Amino acid sequence: MSKVRKYRLVAGTGLVVLGVRMALRFVSLRRLLRWLSCRPASGGEGQLVMGDTVYYVDRWLALFPYNPKGNCFPRALTLFLFARRAGLPVQFNCGVMKVHQQLEGHAWLTLDGHEFLEPSSYWQAFTVTLSFPPPPVVSSD
Repeated sequence: MSKVRKYRLVAGTGLVVLGVRMALRFVSLRRLLRWLSCRPASGGEGQLVMGDTVYYVDRWLALFPYNPKGNCFPRALTLFLFARRAGLPVQFNCGVMKVHQQLEGHAWLTLDGHEFLEPSSYWQAFTVTLSFPPPPVVSSD
């Protein structure tokens, strides 16, 4: 990766993380997801560019944490935008699970029904409460 491309990616991921965090304070999640859900570009570099993107998004969130319990929410939203721009038809998911009589939440991405860019299998314990875009409805014809 050239230095110019690297610095553009560092700055771009930082700006998107900041923009997502600010937008979460002022607009609904559904509206934000519509803003971030550009149509997947055809012929994009796809998964090849996502490795560097994930690294820089995670670095920004480590430097400026969103929540003491974790950064999954802004991480998933930011990566949703970058993955869609890269031509990947990813799906944003939120879910909950009960832990010690309290609900815990998590956000993650899926691609073709499988986890995408998740650092662990933690997401599997959650019951999905929101998927965007919604999965296609399969008719029983």
